[in-house]
Amino acid sequence: MEVPKYLMILWKSKWLLLVGLVVAVIGGMFAGFTLENGQLVSRTEQTYTARTTVLVDSTTQPLYQAVIPGQQVVEGTTPPTDVDLTQKAILYAYLVSGEQIRTGVENTVGEFADTEALTALRRTTQPGGDEAFPGRFTLPIIDVVGISTEPERAEEISAAATQLFLDQVLQEQEAAQVPEGNRVRLSVLDQVQATEEEGSNPAIPVVVAALGIFLLFVVAAFLIAGSKASRGNKRAAEEEAAAAAAAADAPAGAGDDNRPRGRRRRTPVSTGDEPIEELTPSSDREPARVG
Repeated sequence: MEVPKYLMILWKSKWLLLVGLVVAVIGGMFAGFTLENGQLVSRTEQTYTARTTVLVDSTTQPLYQAVIPGQQVVEGTTPPTDVDLTQKAILYAYLVSGEQIRTGVENTVGEFADTEALTALRRTTQPGGDEAFPGRFTLPIIDVVGISTEPERAEEISAAATQLFLDQVLQEQEAAQVPEGNRVRLSVLDQVQATEEEGSNPAIPVVVAALGIFLLFVVAAFLIAGSKASRGNKRAAEEEAAAAAAAADAPAGAGDDNRPRGRRRRTPVSTGDEPIEELTPSSDREPARVG
């Protein structure tokens, strides 16, 4: 079975490809890692998130009360209506993520870096669930989330934002003179320590960079082989043209002198006086009789 031409080219360029493999490995390592204090450290930044869970309830809908007692209705007034706190939780999540709370947090813990953020979201899953994949529940519970590349910093952002939000709600209730029995109550249920978020695999930039560098060497091998083949074809064409020109300039009979010559048989020439028999060059001829 005939070996494909591209495999022959790669085999002939094996030393170039071996050098390319070494360069690719070194380049891939430097693309994915950096050298710090004599150790290789991944260039991929790890992100941490810290969460503070806040419950939204009220005196008319307390957490540990199973039955809401009836209320006396005064003639001429409508009965009180309970607010849907699950919808309130969505609005509170937007307030926590807003500019006012963010500015207050930056005044407390310092200005945010490009890799840091503050957000909030309403819980839709059970406690162990991940809000990246929302569930089907509508709960009056929000998570105040701090994001940073440093775990302690993420926890500080989450705690500061939660405290500012609680203070803001209380101040708004005081300013609006909301009766104590009609106020929304916010309770901190849990403060989760910073955890690592699933980020990009540090091996991805290594593989991509190494593969790209090695492919460059493969392309270089094919270019070199093509250049050599082109020069060889050009040289062969020049030699063929020179041979054709030399054959065209040679004389027409010049080729006859180069043919091998055979030995010619010499025939005696008659002078007219000798007997005819003597003209025959034969060694076994009988001598002529005299007398």
